[in-house]
Amino acid sequence: MDMLLENKFFRVLDVKNSDNLNAVFHVQIVPDCNVYNGHFPGDPVCPGVCNIETIKECASLIVGRQLRYVSIRQCRLTALATPTVCPEVDITVTLTEIGGNYQIQGRIADDKKTYMLLKGILG
Repeated sequence: MDMLLENKFFRVLDVKNSDNLNAVFHVQIVPDCNVYNGHFPGDPVCPGVCNIETIKECASLIVGRQLRYVSIRQCRLTALATPTVCPEVDITVTLTEIGGNYQIQGRIADDKKTYMLLKGILG
């Protein structure tokens, strides 16, 4: 699979599967990613769109094929994520198969904060 951000914006350090459609990815946020040249130089902040893409890429790793968003029902950025404040986070992905698509619930968090919550449909 050709991933847009894996090993550029985030690097998977460990994966814990609870079953075949659910997993927790322990990832490193790559501090020298080019995205921070524009968001924001000297004071990097993880762009919400990159967090959304990261959750989708983790879901793609679970099912073993490239997925795309059909819809995003809810996306809450609940805390400011930066490669210095949270250099490693857990990305929890819960998928439910629905007629060829997947309902997704995603969460980016560490042991102190939740940075993003997402609900949507992937196909």
